[in-house]
Amino acid sequence: MIDLFIFRFLLVCAFIISVYRFGDWKNLQSYYPTMLFVMVVNLSSSLLTYHHVLWEFGPDFFITTSTVVELLNSYIALPATVFIFLSNFPSSGKLMQYAYFALWVFIFSTIELIDYTLGGISYQNGWSWSISTMFDVAIFSFVKIHHSKPFFAWFVTFLLAAIILFLFDFHTAEMK
Repeated sequence: MIDLFIFRFLLVCAFIISVYRFGDWKNLQSYYPTMLFVMVVNLSSSLLTYHHVLWEFGPDFFITTSTVVELLNSYIALPATVFIFLSNFPSSGKLMQYAYFALWVFIFSTIELIDYTLGGISYQNGWSWSISTMFDVAIFSFVKIHHSKPFFAWFVTFLLAAIILFLFDFHTAEMK
């Protein structure tokens, strides 16, 4: 439990330091709508899956509920990620763009694997780490799409949400 707390504490510190160091503060306003997009999508998914969770965050020494972890993700980790990801996205060279994209998917899937190993996350209702990694591919795709085509990103997000609700056997009675 202490290891998980230290991991989460270091992770939050890394996000904060990375934002300060790697964020393009001069153009923050251009990234802000996408940061809000990710926050809304994450909070909405938490609300929709309240009674039919796909993953659940375990408690640590300081954080005792999944809700607190979701709020930290929604208000610190995810906006910071979007800000850094878009601030440093290569402007040319498809190969560099794909490599950059793959790097972020690798970083996030590795963070989740460590979290899983430490007991910080568990999967339910058919979800798994490999599905979560594929979901990371979708998330970073949607972030990039939203930055240039926000309405299309919302459409694709709603479509993916409907597919997930269908594939993972959600029922409206389970929704809060």
